[in-house]
Parts: sequence; C-alpha cells; structure tokens
Amino acid sequence: MTASTTRQPVTGPVVWTGPDYAGRSDWIFRLTPAHLAEIDAAVRNVPTTIPALYDTTAADFPLPTLKRDLAALDNELERGRGFILIRGIPVERYGEDQLAAIFWGIGAHFGTGLAQSTKGDRLGHVMDLSGPGSDVREMRNYELGGDLRMHTDLNNDVVCLLMLRGAKSGGESRIASSMAIHNIILREHPEFLEPLYNGYYFHRLRKERSDEAEQITPHRIPIYSDYDGRLSCHFNPSPVDRAVERAGVKLTDLEAGAFRFFIEVSSRPEVYLDMSMQPGDIQLLNNHVILHGRTDYEDWPERERRRHLLRLWLRCPGARKQAPETNVYETDGLGFRKRAS
Repeated sequence: MTASTTRQPVTGPVVWTGPDYAGRSDWIFRLTPAHLAEIDAAVRNVPTTIPALYDTTAADFPLPTLKRDLAALDNELERGRGFILIRGIPVERYGEDQLAAIFWGIGAHFGTGLAQSTKGDRLGHVMDLSGPGSDVREMRNYELGGDLRMHTDLNNDVVCLLMLRGAKSGGESRIASSMAIHNIILREHPEFLEPLYNGYYFHRLRKERSDEAEQITPHRIPIYSDYDGRLSCHFNPSPVDRAVERAGVKLTDLEAGAFRFFIEVSSRPEVYLDMSMQPGDIQLLNNHVILHGRTDYEDWPERERRRHLLRLWLRCPGARKQAPETNVYETDGLGFRKRAS
C-alpha cells in the first residue's frame, strides 16, 4: 500500500501525454512568405558576429506582423501546453552566421539570451564533438552523440533549438509534460512526491574546482517546486548521478526509488511525444513544465555533415517565478545569470 500525501493533481492544458498530440499538426506554426520577408529584412540590419549579436534586442529585429503571432505563441508557452514548433526558416538561403542572427532575433521577441556555460556562450552548438582523446567525463551532454535522457536545463525559462542539419538517421526530439508525470506519480506512488519536492544535491562541472566535493551545490535542488502559487519542475539526472558517483553523496532508499521512478515514468511511450525536426525548425519549450530528450541516432562520419542544432536559453519577463533554491549556479561570475526571485 502506498503512503498518502497532501499534494494535489495539476490541472490545465499543461497536463498532456504524447498520444494527445501524436498525428496532429496544430502545434506547428508555419511561417508564411510575408513572415519570411520580414525576417529577411530584419537580418540584413543586425550584426552577425559574436559578441556584437548578443546586444541585439527585439526592437533591433523588427517583425511588424509576425510579432503578433509570436506574442500568441509566447502565451501558449507559459499558459498553454508549454511547447511550440516554428517551421519554415529556409536554411539553404543563409550562411550559418545569418541563421544564428535570425535565431537570436526571433528569440529576442520571447526573452533575453543567457550564457550556457562558464565560457559565456549564449548561442550553443548541439553537436557530437567527441572523438579520439576526448574526455567525455568533462563534456556537456549537448557535446556528445547518442540518445539523451529526459531532463530540464539549468536556470532558464525557455529552451530553444534551431535545426541546421539532421542526422543520417534517428535523433528525434523527445518531450514530455512534467506536470502529467507529477500526476502519474501522485496516482501510482504518492510516497515518492515528497523526496522530489525536497530535492537532490547537484554536482556542477566546474574546471576551476579540483575537489569533487567542492562542486556539490550547497543546498538541495527541488525536482518539483511550488512557488508563488505555481508548480515548476527541475529534473536533470546527470548532476545527481555525478554527485553520487564522484562525490559520495548518499541517497536514502526512498530518494533513490523516487528518482528512478521519475525516470521510468518519463520514459513511457504513453507519456512522451517524439517530433522529427526538419532543417529550419525552431523548437521552444517552457523549461519549467516540459522535459526534453533525444532518441539515439546514426550520424555522418564527416564532421561538416553531422547533426547540428543551435541552442538558446532565454530568461522571459512573463515566466513563472522560481524559488531561490532552484538556482544551481549562484553568481554571474560563473557565466550564468542568477534569477531574481
């Protein structure tokens, strides 16, 4: 018999499962020729070099009619299902620098781009960079190939991906509603919810620290956090695994069981949605309510042909507020922008 809990199920359009959207296309926003003309005019008037591009705002990238549609999509991200796909950027028309500028400019209509590592890069490249001599223990997940477990990213509101090139085969984007997962756990194993709300210590990859124990967060990072009247989810299995394996953090049987069960539920075919992104597709995910991962894939041997996406992390003015303890990195000195609670 499972233990009781006072937690309540989440309701609303953010609670969905894969079959709800499989076979449908109403979650795909298709750019029109008029939209593409506005994008083409805007990209000709912004810098395409980094870091100059990082100063580009929505005002610098005017989209007279498209911006109204983007505002509606932004509302869908925060108050609706939590994910959208924008289709139709003609990647063959532009160089990579221009595509990055288009991606940044469209993203600026949703929020402000954040640094994604201690290097301060605000435009990340999702590509398999492993090879002979690579130390995969110190590489980030987006620098490695293969499948990717379901997770959320760190300290941002919206995760954006622009597909430049696909793999030889496979490599589909996999997403799931963390709010639907919450309800499944509540229904099947309610005793696991409290450990998830209490959180886990994260191990942070920081090259300036040699002691593994020094890289552990000073506080637990809650998987589920109810703050300011809204529930959010922050689940990333790799930092928890590293905390246990490298720094000797101990999990209770209940904590370990809750952690494993969350992973199991998120891996159920009846829970997740797979989407095949095409070159020119932009995916936007509300990082507080949507998990994302990737199916395994076969890549091209030549590096210039490998699967390649650009990534943006956005801080958005209309996003739900987050509890201070959800911060994995505390200071801007680490290359991350600390969230104001």
